[in-house]
Amino acid sequence: MNTKKKSSKKSPEARKVEPDSIKDEILNTIEISMAEELKASAFYRDVSVQLKDKAAREKFEIMADSEEYHYQLLKEWCQKQYGVVPKTREIKESKIVTIEKPPKTASYEDIIKIIISSEERACKFYEEAAKKSKNGEAKKLFEKLAEIEGKHVVQFKDEFRVISEPSLRFGEEEIPWMLEV
Repeated sequence: MNTKKKSSKKSPEARKVEPDSIKDEILNTIEISMAEELKASAFYRDVSVQLKDKAAREKFEIMADSEEYHYQLLKEWCQKQYGVVPKTREIKESKIVTIEKPPKTASYEDIIKIIISSEERACKFYEEAAKKSKNGEAKKLFEKLAEIEGKHVVQFKDEFRVISEPSLRFGEEEIPWMLEV
């Protein structure tokens, strides 16, 4: 008869007794976050299919995949930390990020502005979740997600600057590598 205990796959911090109220708060935040990440992914895919430019479509597909990666990060963290699969909620009324649906006549610049605003709110949400967290591992997770969302903000602000900066526009005759053949 084997009397050895199986080692738990939970992190050392998770093995500590954590009050149910803290665990419930973390699970609630994670479930809301997961739903929001899926909504963000769907938004990027919806935008992608409307774009004519192949490179722009691919960029938005990559962003959709990135948001799905955030979803997986949250789900796997919860499984590792608490041994449970969090519920995937469907949130009709956004709790974190209200993604404004662009009108059919929206320009690429208009879409980028909507994305910047949405990503800024997501970043702020994760920063606040990290500040409020009483669980060190959850705090690290939320800080990591805030950092990633912050990078999205910088990326899209840079793109907006490039596409909207009049001094960066050139005529074909001004671009040295544009040779007539």
